[in-house]
Amino acid sequence: MRHFPVQAGLLLVCVSLGACTWVKPEPDAAGIELRQANAVGDCQRLGQTTTSVRDRVAAIQRSPGRVEEELETLARNSAVDLGGNVIVADGPVRDGQRRFLIYRCPGQGAR
Repeated sequence: MRHFPVQAGLLLVCVSLGACTWVKPEPDAAGIELRQANAVGDCQRLGQTTTSVRDRVAAIQRSPGRVEEELETLARNSAVDLGGNVIVADGPVRDGQRRFLIYRCPGQGAR
């Protein structure tokens, strides 16, 4: 019987973690738009949210793109709860966290 080396097992875990998405969008979250800060001048600010996901699993760094995607999904879910229809990232991703501002903008899938 052949045994896989430990490195091969870790590689398999890393590849499979990259494909995992642990954050699920709420049904109405698909209509929430991500905008730049300079594109919300005619919008009403409703609040903010700080989202957080694991950026490492078992000391293995997760894909930065996947982490960012999950943070945006959580922010969209929060926007649904506040009645918003636009989110704006307020700074970079740091240690699996990012702050978002939530807006209600006219003509953008009003809730």
